[in-house]
Amino acid sequence: MKIAESILKSLQQSVLVLDGTLRPVIANPAFFQMFELSPTDLEGKFIPELMLGEICEPSLRVVIESVITNDTNGGGIEAVYSLRSGKRIYLRVNARRIHEDGLPEMILVELRNITKEKETEMQIQELNHALHKHVVTVDAVNQELESYGHSVSHDLRTPLRFVNRIAHVLLHEPGANLSTVAIRQINMILQATTEMGRLIENLLIFSQVSREPIKKRSVDLKRLFQDVVKELEYGQVNRDVAIKIQDLPLCHGDQILLKEVASNLMANAFKFTRRRERAKITIGCTETEDEAIYYIQDNGVGFDMSNSDSLFHPFHKLHESAEFEGTGIGLALVKRIIERHGGRIWAEGEVDKGAVFYFMLGK
Repeated sequence: MKIAESILKSLQQSVLVLDGTLRPVIANPAFFQMFELSPTDLEGKFIPELMLGEICEPSLRVVIESVITNDTNGGGIEAVYSLRSGKRIYLRVNARRIHEDGLPEMILVELRNITKEKETEMQIQELNHALHKHVVTVDAVNQELESYGHSVSHDLRTPLRFVNRIAHVLLHEPGANLSTVAIRQINMILQATTEMGRLIENLLIFSQVSREPIKKRSVDLKRLFQDVVKELEYGQVNRDVAIKIQDLPLCHGDQILLKEVASNLMANAFKFTRRRERAKITIGCTETEDEAIYYIQDNGVGFDMSNSDSLFHPFHKLHESAEFEGTGIGLALVKRIIERHGGRIWAEGEVDKGAVFYFMLGK
């Protein structure tokens, strides 16, 4: 018996031994410490007197009887206990009968303090509830923005097409006698309306990328870049552009969206190498055991690395529009598409020496 008592005292978990009438027989120090009791508090007491319903919900007697009667598979039953100090603790209670030949029946009660676990669980539930409310709000805002975006795009494109058509009629009307200044100004109107139309279209694509589901499949990036280069080369009149497309590993992604990535990055390379007598553009890949890093390198005007973080922000342009046309949406769209694939994009450059755009896709 002394060996059993010694083992009981050494246990860090609270243990209480009761007789058949639920009167305490022995408890270990961990029990007294957890419940802020002393050994004298147990003397001559029954558990119903010690832990009544007001301070233990449900009462410890109900918990013990329920655990003994029902098979809890060792999971026990939870209860909340109010200490003398006013502090509340959460318990998980397990109990089982002990039968020894020639000895009266005993009940072994194990009480584990699960307060930290319960508090963490409640915090997680509160966070999940707050997150759910936030998601519902964001979904509602997104739906409103989508409706607003379609409405605005329609409302903007209709008068824009009208202005463009009138300008075109003025410029090409048979017998029109326009001055050189008037012709230049009308051409400016045509150029501005065309650029604004592209901007509206890009904004719609930019907003839709975040909402549309990604349809992933195996994609041959080398062939995809080859197709994009063929499409863009038609607009490169009287230019000497050397393009090298290295072997690129297959990737897993949405082919339509990845073509948008290739188109924007290649259009960017063509545009910013315009000043070079001989432009050089290389599409390649660096592979490791875990990942493939694709890159598009050019010998164009480059950029100041101190502004590299701004490259992928909507409407942020590092070069004057008079020098290089563009809507300021292309790279922001590329970044969003790659992030939707679980990847990331970054760039390195040097003024007047070119730029390199790197990107990697998630698994």
